[in-house]
Amino acid sequence: MRSRLILTLLFFFTIGFLFAEGSKEDTNAPFNDHALVAVHRIHLREVVRIGVPAGNAPFSYQDTKGIWQGYDVYFAHRIAKEILDDRPKYLHFVPVTSENWVEQLESDQVDIVLGFSLDPERGGLAEFALPYRRAGEALIAPAVRKGNGELQLWLNDVINRRIETDFFHKDYEATLRRVYGNTIDPETVIIERGGVHN
Repeated sequence: MRSRLILTLLFFFTIGFLFAEGSKEDTNAPFNDHALVAVHRIHLREVVRIGVPAGNAPFSYQDTKGIWQGYDVYFAHRIAKEILDDRPKYLHFVPVTSENWVEQLESDQVDIVLGFSLDPERGGLAEFALPYRRAGEALIAPAVRKGNGELQLWLNDVINRRIETDFFHKDYEATLRRVYGNTIDPETVIIERGGVHN
């Protein structure tokens, strides 16, 4: 009788342990990236294609050596690091314009576009994630193909939770401080974690 009780308790303990282990949430990932088809596709391809406006200094431009630089480019590198882990060399920049960026998304030439404003006019053309900087009165936010809610969700998670709370302040110091010096308030550009405070 005692051995049966011990076996029963051992059984329930084992089941409970397995259930607890299986239900543990990784605090660094509220969802499994590979469960998102749009994100998993990029993992399998091992290339993330990010469209940025060319000649848009100091936000996205190529220097004299042809290397992409700027505030948006700094953010693009972080996106690549988040999605490809230690393989950021597989980040491909694609020059886009205000006329063709939607077409580039729709034709699957790019996965994500940076550098364009989140406004009602463009709202119906693509899915916008949380904003990451200001441009005058406009908010700039990553855009993905219309209907690609999975990649939009993933980008929101990167902006709102995965990156450190002062990431865009670091971005500003690395890319814009030398351009603007003390002539503007960084808070007129920076948006941390997608939050807009007027």
